[in-house]
Amino acid sequence: MKRQFKFWALALPLLLLTQSCSYIYDDCTNCSKYYSLNYRLDVVSNINVQLSDQLKADVASKTLNTLNGYFQGIMQPATTEARLGFYPADGEEPILFNRTVEGRSATVSLSIPADNYRHIAVIGQDDPSVSLVNMEKATTATLTQFQRDTVDNHTQAAFAGTLDMNVVGNADQSWVVNLYPADAGVAVVMRNNPKVSRVRAFLGGLATSFTPNDSTWHWDRSSLVRTVPVSVAGTDSTAYCAVCFPSHDKTAGAKGTATRADDGSLWHVDILVDMPNGTVTRTVLTIEKPLRAGDIRVIRVKVNDDGAISTTDSNVGASVTLDWKNGGEYNPEV
Repeated sequence: MKRQFKFWALALPLLLLTQSCSYIYDDCTNCSKYYSLNYRLDVVSNINVQLSDQLKADVASKTLNTLNGYFQGIMQPATTEARLGFYPADGEEPILFNRTVEGRSATVSLSIPADNYRHIAVIGQDDPSVSLVNMEKATTATLTQFQRDTVDNHTQAAFAGTLDMNVVGNADQSWVVNLYPADAGVAVVMRNNPKVSRVRAFLGGLATSFTPNDSTWHWDRSSLVRTVPVSVAGTDSTAYCAVCFPSHDKTAGAKGTATRADDGSLWHVDILVDMPNGTVTRTVLTIEKPLRAGDIRVIRVKVNDDGAISTTDSNVGASVTLDWKNGGEYNPEV
């Protein structure tokens, strides 16, 4: 009897352990195995070529060097954060990663389950005024700036890319994801006029958010983008610069923008000039040529003694209001 008891005392735990192992094995038969994934992120952009073409200047140009130095640091930063989303085709929960990448090309190593994915990669998320939201689905992931009447220019440009990926197990796979600009750059260059007290410039009629999945921009509200004054070294000129979302691509789609109703402009520049007598002169520069993502647009203007802004650019219209009073349509100081 004692021998039987001892036998069952030893056999029962072993039997339970065997059943437990069998249960765990059966439970994991459908578990996903993770596989290493190596791919490269490539930034597609060339700021210097665009600026040289815009300014029709050589490398010795002080304006070219100043603008190139300003936009390079924002639109092609040396180090930036990458947000990587892998969205299974069957609608399962996405797999999300944050990585720090350097340079215009970076190799990324990750481990994910074998599956069919819609992949979305976004870099340039060190800007506090622009955020990537609604990451639950590929179709809803959106880059959006602050929803305000007046916003700061983007301090780091965003680049985005998409790729459909069939990740298979036990196979070496290589991928390249091209990242294209979601932003554009604008510089309004003017010679300083000592007869005016202060100059402020704002960009209007531009998009306020961007969906990488289908590369579409959205106009959620009318906003003005505040430019940054940058002194052109070695000259008496100032460039009012901003990095921002692009304009509409054609007039027919320009519903809801902040452009004037009596012209065919796609976007505009509002310039407020404070005069010594306390009045403000407002000039609205209207631009019919679209500001596309990846563009660097340079607009040369002159500030006259009465504060009015004029330009010889045939693609830019100008409307001037002397002794302008803010009628409440926007508040550029907010």
